[in-house]
Amino acid sequence: MTPKKDYRHAPDRGVSTDARRELIGPTTPAPSDVVARLRAMLPGLTPAEGRIGRVLLSDTTAASALTVNELAECASTSTASVVRTARRLGFDGYPQLRLALAAQGGANHDGGVPVGADIADGDRIGVVLTKLAAFESEQLRATAELVDPVALEKVINLIRAARRIDVYGIGASGLVAEDLTAKLNRVGLVARAYTEHDAAMVSASLLGPVDLAIGVSHSGENPGTVAPLQSARSTGAGTVAITGAARSRLAAHGEHVLVTAGREFGFRSAAMASRTGQLLLVDAIFVGVAQTLPGARAALERTYAAVTSHPGRNKQP
Repeated sequence: MTPKKDYRHAPDRGVSTDARRELIGPTTPAPSDVVARLRAMLPGLTPAEGRIGRVLLSDTTAASALTVNELAECASTSTASVVRTARRLGFDGYPQLRLALAAQGGANHDGGVPVGADIADGDRIGVVLTKLAAFESEQLRATAELVDPVALEKVINLIRAARRIDVYGIGASGLVAEDLTAKLNRVGLVARAYTEHDAAMVSASLLGPVDLAIGVSHSGENPGTVAPLQSARSTGAGTVAITGAARSRLAAHGEHVLVTAGREFGFRSAAMASRTGQLLLVDAIFVGVAQTLPGARAALERTYAAVTSHPGRNKQP
């Protein structure tokens, strides 16, 4: 008889793809992915690496012309830090990163609209739509690059085995929490979203070792999400952090950390882009659970039938 795997005591912290690169060696991302990857990883970089990243993002084309010494000087750091940053991004070294940046600089326009550019007050609605489409596509691609499939599989197994699942999220992340619990409920799991601090704390205090708590926060610093996840961990419950900041307080309280992409800036502080990455992850979790949970397909069929057979559903107004 094959022993049951215990996924709870195998913590995954930080951007786990980096750890895998240390074992298997660097790979070279496609040039079009460099800026998206850098923006996504920026919150989890060290201070020195972060300064290098901001120099690279400030002007991709100009940065590609800098030598390793010039880039180190611009970022007030060492050449060793530049090389480490290049490797964190998946390159063998800085020369390969420079080539990718140069290629990115020549290919970062779509129909005259800069990909990744901020939305200006005077932009016409057609330009806004094009920019938003570019932003959302960038975040989806970057999130798919950042999330470690091994860590994701462990989270899916925890969800399948949990007696009860609490999902905490405030504001825009609360919408993501509600989306995740709605999907899990459809396959017969007991899941509830908590989008208010006090209610989340009460629920977290009642969890136990057979339960699971999931915190969703792009910054990873919202007290309404951090505190209940910390409380849930103190009860012995399994904990998962879904965040855009691998070094955040939320990540510190998650036994398993799933890092998403998403930039927040200006009047888009309601997490339009970051929510895109979170929702992609929610869908991946749901599909993974539905594929492997016994009875999930039957539950989906029953819930679909229950909704579509409502007496007033097919009545014409």
